Amino acid sequence: MKEALKKAFPYTIPVIIGYTFLGLAFGIMLSQQGFSAILAPILSLTVYAGSMQFVLIPLLKTDISLLGIAILTLSVNFRMMFYGVSLLKEYKNSRSKFLFILTLSDETFALDTSIKPPEDVDDSDFYFAIGLINYGVRALASYLGGLLGDMISFNSAGLDFVLTALFLVLLVEQFSSTKNHRPFFIGISLSTLALILFGKDNFMIPALLLIVLSLIGFRGKVEDYNE
Repeated sequence: MKEALKKAFPYTIPVIIGYTFLGLAFGIMLSQQGFSAILAPILSLTVYAGSMQFVLIPLLKTDISLLGIAILTLSVNFRMMFYGVSLLKEYKNSRSKFLFILTLSDETFALDTSIKPPEDVDDSDFYFAIGLINYGVRALASYLGGLLGDMISFNSAGLDFVLTALFLVLLVEQFSSTKNHRPFFIGISLSTLALILFGKDNFMIPALLLIVLSLIGFRGKVEDYNE
């Protein structure tokens, strides 16, 4: 596993940079709401749900139940179910299926689906290492952000855009590293259609369902193009 971590590290550098700023932003925003700095890494290690972590900050000061938070988290991160299905092969041989699942994120998924593991490292260990590195960096950066938030005070508006910026960078990287752009255009087109039909607050799940059904329906053409 040590060798896998060593081999995976260079590939995670873009995510590490993004997660450092993302974690700092989350920790600072949480601290400025009056919460202890230690809560930031605890939430990063247990929730680890991207945008949901930022949504959770104001919710912590309301009377919403844990069940309500769980349902909201599931709806916001419903897309992760599709990620998991596409990584079943990697899950199967992983040292720890639970940790593999826990450490999965949008950015980790983007790396897992765009990088070919080195020949001298087990594939499942390599993908697992990517998830562990990203997971640990986010938690550490969150804690540092919480400490900074206790010591300094400034307008943190807009810091949460780091997540969107990071995802766009990974999207561009994936687009440029493959010749088959059909899934990309299918995703963009159907997401736009779902946005128009269902609105910005309700389009995510319909868009994902449409994309999955379309990729299944056009699977033959997409795979023929790859060949």
